[in-house]
Amino acid sequence: MYPPKLGERNPGTHYSTRSKESRPARFLAACFPQAWVGFCRPPSASLNLDPQCARGLSELLQVLSCGEESATVTFESLAHSCHEPWMRSALMRIAADERRHHVLLSNIGAALPTPRIDPKFAARMRRFFMRLAHRDVLVHFVKIATLDSAACQVLSLLRAGTGPLTRDGAVGSILRLIHIDEARHVRLARECAGSVARSRKGTEIAAEVTDELAQLIQMRADSLEALHIDPDRLDARLRTVPASFGARRCRA
Repeated sequence: MYPPKLGERNPGTHYSTRSKESRPARFLAACFPQAWVGFCRPPSASLNLDPQCARGLSELLQVLSCGEESATVTFESLAHSCHEPWMRSALMRIAADERRHHVLLSNIGAALPTPRIDPKFAARMRRFFMRLAHRDVLVHFVKIATLDSAACQVLSLLRAGTGPLTRDGAVGSILRLIHIDEARHVRLARECAGSVARSRKGTEIAAEVTDELAQLIQMRADSLEALHIDPDRLDARLRTVPASFGARRCRA
C-alpha cells in the first residue's frame, strides 16, 4: 500500500458476477488507471454475504485496493534502483505479491455492490498514497513498514472469528493470504530501513503515516460498523503502531 513512484442482500444473499462479466472491475483503476487496464478477471464464485456487510466491504476495498495497486509500482521501482541482488530479488517478489493481492481484491469487488461515489474521499485517498513517496529511501521503507503494519491491524479485525466475513470461506481465504504476505513485507521493509526504523525519527514518521491513515479510514466509519468493526477500536490499534514500531512483529 504505497505511492506510485519512488521520490516523486438479505442475510445469506449471494452476490454473483455471472450477469456482470462485461462489467469492468471498478477497483481496477482506483488510483492509477493506466497501470491496470485489462489486467483483472471477474470471479467465478458468488459471495455469501448479507447486503449490509457486502456494502461495507465494498467501501473498505476502495482503500485496500488502491493501496495494493500503487504498491506494485512502488516495489518494482525500488527493486530497479536497488544495487543489492538479494534485496532486488526480495523486492520483486513483494511486487508480485502486491500484484496478486490487487487482482484478488478486484475480483471480490466485482461481486459486491457499487460503492458510493465520493470525490472528496477519493481525492484524499489518492493524495495520501502519493505523499508516501520520499527521496530518502530509508524513510520510504519506514513508511512502507508502517503502512503494512497498519494493514495487518485492519486485516486482523476483518478476519476476527466473530465477524460476518467468516460466513464466506473464499473471502476469508483471500484475506488470510494477504495478511500473511503483508506481515512478511513488514519484516523486510523494517530490515531495509535499518536503524532509522528504530530511531526517534522513525517513530515520528510512523506516527504521521498512521495519523493520516486513521483519519482517512474514519471517513468510512459506517462501513467498518457494517462489518462489525468498532471504528474507535481500530483507530486505537492503528495509533499503537508507531510506539511499538521498532520492536513488535506483525503477525498474521
